[in-house]
Amino acid sequence: MSPSMTSGPDQLVLPASTEAGGQPVVHFVTGRDKVLRLSRQLIEFSARCGQPGAMHDIAYFLSKPGALPRIPHLLLVSKTADLNLRSPDLDDVLGILLIFEQRVSGFGVRAFATNDRSGRGTLIAQPSQRATVVALATRALLERGAHLILMSFRAEDIPGSAMAAELPLLAVVAHGKGVARWARRERTIPGYLPLSETFDSTVAKIGQRTRSNLRYYRRRAESLLGCEFLPRIEVSREDVLAFNRECMYAVPAEVIGWRYDSLQELSEPIFMGIKDRDGRWLSMLGGRRYLDRSEILWQLNRDGLAVYSLGTVMRSYFIEHEIAHGSRRLYIEGGTPHPIKFSFVAENLIDLVVVRRTLAAKVMRMLAQRYIKPDNELSHMLGAKGLEWLPC
Repeated sequence: MSPSMTSGPDQLVLPASTEAGGQPVVHFVTGRDKVLRLSRQLIEFSARCGQPGAMHDIAYFLSKPGALPRIPHLLLVSKTADLNLRSPDLDDVLGILLIFEQRVSGFGVRAFATNDRSGRGTLIAQPSQRATVVALATRALLERGAHLILMSFRAEDIPGSAMAAELPLLAVVAHGKGVARWARRERTIPGYLPLSETFDSTVAKIGQRTRSNLRYYRRRAESLLGCEFLPRIEVSREDVLAFNRECMYAVPAEVIGWRYDSLQELSEPIFMGIKDRDGRWLSMLGGRRYLDRSEILWQLNRDGLAVYSLGTVMRSYFIEHEIAHGSRRLYIEGGTPHPIKFSFVAENLIDLVVVRRTLAAKVMRMLAQRYIKPDNELSHMLGAKGLEWLPC
């Protein structure tokens, strides 16, 4: 640690000036329960920063299953060292980063990654402060011994030149040399589907083939299967587990059990489904509403009925129902392979990877490339060709 830096168990003071002329302080709030206590302040702060909804229903994202158990860390960058971490004064907060440390056999391995593919719920700060908050958080994690860091966040208002300027200035230096190196890339994802005043005016803006399918498969399911839409369903956990076993792309029992249980933690949960004329479940959908937005979190579709395109049928009902409910944006958590994604508003993301110059980091990098699923952004970044790696 450099001589100009001081630290306590829950904070790091970094040598860079705030607008008030002091030194910014990175405070760590660690653990699900401690982070959840700040839910109200996080929602308010995200609205202040022009990122409304970014921290709604944070309990869901704090408990989301992954390949490894994870410890959530909320990093608050503030203007003061005496920030009350139970009830922070938001006027003193410059920005927030939510990131997770991977655990193996119950121990943190100092590999950190954000847990939101959309990048919406990762970094919260005023536009002018976002690059600085990323750099300060990166340095704080390195000072705590991080071997590997992956952050994915919205690219708006953080041009590449700003990021390139910030990280070296806040570098962690040992014996005159940088202790890590970093690389970044920008990518575009389908963000959300704009919802108009009516179903017809909404689908009129969707590609012709997708628009036709939303109507055709719904009429077909109603005619041949006697399909009935239920906008609010009440079924037991055991019934959902049993239905999952009969579905295409069934997920492990612990995952579908968590999905069912997590609906209870959402501020405005969505749980809807469709049945055939004999009362058999054809599809179930779990989601949430917040502000003027609706989000699909997961969907189950009965196996053996691919010709009926039940996923498309369910989404047709969902879109119509949420428009009537007053929603103006449709999100799909984790993205979707469905062609409807081509009608979504595009959003730009930045992926930032920082790798420490240690043997442990090299081993982690090799293991990540070998064992992490290829659709994971960390795997993509570590194996990407042509990335420019810079010292920090």
